[in-house]
Formats: sequence, C-alpha cells, structure tokens
Amino acid sequence: MATTYLETFTKVPTTATAEIDGQLVALDIQAGICFGLDPVATHIWKLLDAYPTADRLCAALLELYDVDPATCEEQTLSLLHELADIGLISRA
Repeated sequence: MATTYLETFTKVPTTATAEIDGQLVALDIQAGICFGLDPVATHIWKLLDAYPTADRLCAALLELYDVDPATCEEQTLSLLHELADIGLISRA
C-alpha cells in the first residue's frame, strides 16, 4: 500500500526500543527481529507521537534541519513506508 502525505501512523506497542549513542534500536518482539535507526530516523521516531502524519513531521523537521521541503517529504514518506512494511509502525 502506498503511503500518503496525510496518512496517520502510530508506533506498534509490541516494539521495544532503546537509544544507544543517538541511534534507536527497535526490537519487534513478536517477530524477534532487531532494527537500527540512524540519528535522523531516530529523531523522526521520537517526533511520531506528537506529529503522526508526514506533513506534520516535515513541518517539524524543516524547523530543525537544513533540507528543502520536497526532499523532506520524499525521505520522510520513504522512512514511514519502510517502518510500516517492517511492522514497527502501523497505519491508523
């Protein structure tokens, strides 16, 4: 399923997480698979509760990072799609 800019996402409650040296390590408890997120993806993970759509995430990220809006949208949507595909977040 394609990810849309206004689609709402939530963290899957069965995901255990820990931050190590600025990077998030997430464990899908049901699947027994561990994932590592880079510092920007970790920041997006932290923002996801307050900003559950790509458009709101991008608005927050544009305040923090020197990136053009189109690139922010493309990369944020890509990350959300990937996180949903591997089961760390769900489409609400």
